[in-house]
This record gives sequence, C-alpha cells and structure tokens, in this order.
Amino acid sequence: MITAPGEDPGAFAQALNAAGAEPLSLAPDSGLPTGAGGLLLYGESTFATLEETPASALPALKEAIEADIPILGVGWGMHALNVALGGKPPVRLTDAVVVGPRPRRSGRTVDLGRMRTFLTLGGKVAATIGAGGPVATPGPGDFAIREAEKAPGLMASAYDMETGAIEALEMPGYHWVIGVTWPLHRPELLPAGFDNIVAAFVERSTGG
Repeated sequence: MITAPGEDPGAFAQALNAAGAEPLSLAPDSGLPTGAGGLLLYGESTFATLEETPASALPALKEAIEADIPILGVGWGMHALNVALGGKPPVRLTDAVVVGPRPRRSGRTVDLGRMRTFLTLGGKVAATIGAGGPVATPGPGDFAIREAEKAPGLMASAYDMETGAIEALEMPGYHWVIGVTWPLHRPELLPAGFDNIVAAFVERSTGG
C-alpha cells in the first residue's frame, strides 16, 4: 500500500484488515515487494504530479502493472494511477460541485449524498458494486479529471452527471486495475454495495 505523502496509512489499513488482507506500507519510491498480491494507492489530498514523489515516479505501480496484479487507486491514488498511465493531473473545475458546507470555496455547495453519479453499465466497477445507472455519492470534489485528462489506456466507469467529472476509472480487458474518487474506507458515506470494491480487490490479491 502506498499512501499520499504526509498522510496516515492507518486510515485505509483498517479497511484492508477488515477484508482479510495484511497490508504492507511502502514509501512512494519503493519497488514492489516480492510476492505482493496486489497494490493499493490511497490518499485524501489533492494529487499534483508524479514529480511530488522522491523518485519522480511510483516504481511499485509500474512494476504492478507489468506483473498484472490487482491495482486499486482511491482518491489521490486514482489520479496517481491515471498520470502513471499517461493521463494528466486533476484540474479545478470552475463549476465543480463540492461536498458539504465549504465556505470561501468556488462552486456551488451541495449536501452530502445529493450529488448524482452515473455508473457505466457493463464496466468492472458497476459489476463489482452490483448496480448501474444513477446513484448518490459524495461526488468527485472540486479537483477532478475529465476526458481531456484521462489516460488513453483507461476507460471512465463512473462520472458526475452535472459536471462530467470522472469518478471511477478502469483498465479494459481482463486486467483488474480500478481507480475511484470515493472514500472506500468510509462505507457509511457510500451507497450499499460500494464496499464490494475493497472486498473484490482483497479477494483477487490474496487468492481468497
């Protein structure tokens, strides 16, 4: 597990433990440990570029892609995954909808749970969650990626219906490579079934 610089890995480690995994925290410039079954990238901060890491890259992520093991990016991790595969960093959307009361920020303020997300039918994310179409989520936040920032090798599997911001990405084909903006370690903030993403990641990573 690689956590955004300056953030506590314990926030997501508990969710992995609860799902039956034994996470090992890695530094951003670390390589992939021998025998690793999966790689999780997590953070709540705003992603800038891969140059924010000591090695100007995430070698473990590149090695995980080459090894074709399950990869899950959450928040900062989704944007890191997107950039590593050739996409661009997130941008501030001038009309972005933000979660909860946030004074002195641009964009309209909408209460938690009122944003509308569309889960693309036929994608891995919708299949894993067990739902498709419109759902209510915390939304993408005020920094997000759109089609213009998306890596060419990834497909959008969920997006905000008002701003068009991408909320979930996945790699087409048999690869299990998924990135989402949602706080998967906070299931109480998400609709039913969203916890299936962490469970599916752990199951594929451990062979359980």
